[in-house]
Amino acid sequence: MEKEIRQYNVEFNAAPDVITIEGRAIPFNITSPNREGFRETIAPEAVEGVFEKSDVFLLYNHDKSKGFLARNKMGKGSLSIDVREDGVYFSFVPGSDDLSRYIKDRITRGDLDEMSWAFTVAEDRWVKAADGVYDRTITRFDKIYDLSIVDQSYYGLENAVKCARFAEILEEERLANEERMAEEERLAQEQREAEEEAKRLEEEERLKAYYDGIKAQYLN
Repeated sequence: MEKEIRQYNVEFNAAPDVITIEGRAIPFNITSPNREGFRETIAPEAVEGVFEKSDVFLLYNHDKSKGFLARNKMGKGSLSIDVREDGVYFSFVPGSDDLSRYIKDRITRGDLDEMSWAFTVAEDRWVKAADGVYDRTITRFDKIYDLSIVDQSYYGLENAVKCARFAEILEEERLANEERMAEEERLAQEQREAEEEAKRLEEEERLKAYYDGIKAQYLN
């Protein structure tokens, strides 16, 4: 399965005198803008049973080499995960390390207000809308790998959002269109051949009638 990454603007609950930092990491039932030809919505049931089998790190810019802020391993740990009606919320108590102090300082100043997450998908549903854009609904995640506080929108990056399954769907659509066009051409060719055959038979009948008429005149 391909690991994917998504970004979401978030309002953190943090202040200089507040120990815990919390916010919504994954929103439910919110449709993303059109990205590379498809929109995306996460169904609430997508996370059922996922955190119980995932080892989730809270990172900064998806960079584990800088260390991690908190961790939820199979549903337990310093990273608290709370699945609510409108999404997945997280909370953690910043440590005394440099990364934790940096993140808390930037959040309380309002410099950081975006979350991202890395995941793989077990089940999703694709429907092509009337405007030609595909609507993807993620109905079940396979795993959540990390939640990440980010300082730049992932969708704003040059490499944009990638989804191997969408590429497969476009390829399937291309092949289906080629098959449809080939079938239409085959039927059209059969129609042309049938029309030509009908003209040939009509001409044969005309010539036969003509020569039969001459033959009748000669015999008389």
